[in-house]
Amino acid sequence: MKLPLLCVLACLCTHGLAAPDNETNVAPGGRATQSSNERSAGRAVDGKTGDKDSCAVTDSDTDPWWRLDLLEKHQVWSVRITNTDGDPRADIDGADIRIGDSFHNHGNDNPRCAAISSIGLNAVESFDCGGMQGRFVNVVRRGKRERLTLCEVEVFAQPLFLIRAC
Repeated sequence: MKLPLLCVLACLCTHGLAAPDNETNVAPGGRATQSSNERSAGRAVDGKTGDKDSCAVTDSDTDPWWRLDLLEKHQVWSVRITNTDGDPRADIDGADIRIGDSFHNHGNDNPRCAAISSIGLNAVESFDCGGMQGRFVNVVRRGKRERLTLCEVEVFAQPLFLIRAC
């Protein structure tokens, strides 16, 4: 017997849960900034993948970072990052993805969703964040003076107000 959708949603709402929306990329609606601008931070959320001219690139900084302000708290299910198709400065290896509400240290001290050991050239990697909550999504490389390159960042999440609407 099939339950009507309304009954399923009512059940989910009764228990304070909402069905995860794993298909909505909320990154284009956010505001991207980074530690320095060799190439603009907004290029990482412009919808262009694999085009090295549309990558966000920091200067060679100590602990370079990129931050996406989602403008309100979200439940983040996953983050998908696309590396460039051949830019020799494609620097992403060793970065952390961090999600939270704190603006301290530009958001780089928020809880870690994932560590990026390596993403090959022209490769796409998805990182499961398991529903972590926060307003900021950061990618940071710590430990030495280097660049950070992000060709596309997609954040699959839903605003918490949708969850609380139940």
